[in-house]
Amino acid sequence: MLAYFLDNFDPFIFHISGNIGPRWYGMAYVLAFLASFLLLRVLAKRGFADLSPNQVADFITGCALLGVIVGGRIGYVVFYKPDMLRDPLSILRVWEGGMASHGGMIGVLLFTYIYARRNKLTWTNLGDNLVVTAPLGLLFGRCANFINGELYGRVTNVPWA
Repeated sequence: MLAYFLDNFDPFIFHISGNIGPRWYGMAYVLAFLASFLLLRVLAKRGFADLSPNQVADFITGCALLGVIVGGRIGYVVFYKPDMLRDPLSILRVWEGGMASHGGMIGVLLFTYIYARRNKLTWTNLGDNLVVTAPLGLLFGRCANFINGELYGRVTNVPWA
């Protein structure tokens, strides 16, 4: 083996007491939502979004809370831990971990569709603007995955790896 890397990053930004304190993963979510808000606001001010600049905060907050967080958690339960449905209160124990990025994407799509219908906006225009902002969230999320030691592959013997 020519290279070997062992991840030993602390998932906490700092410790308040024991296992209490802000985590890098949570910071990644905050930075993703903030960056998406700022970028979508610029797009709205320049007329690329059907949203007015004043609607951007509500839209991003809804996408964040209902789309990403609720959708991501439901996706985790449905795709990876369906046995949690036997004890529905276990779904609320978010401190035990468990989010699915594809569940978050489905959640954002559903929220965007509902938001567009309620506010008489074009769903496809909102989607066009989201595909500009979403990569920022994915970037911050992958950085947090790296810090948590969740991005690793398998040992292989093929010559190109």
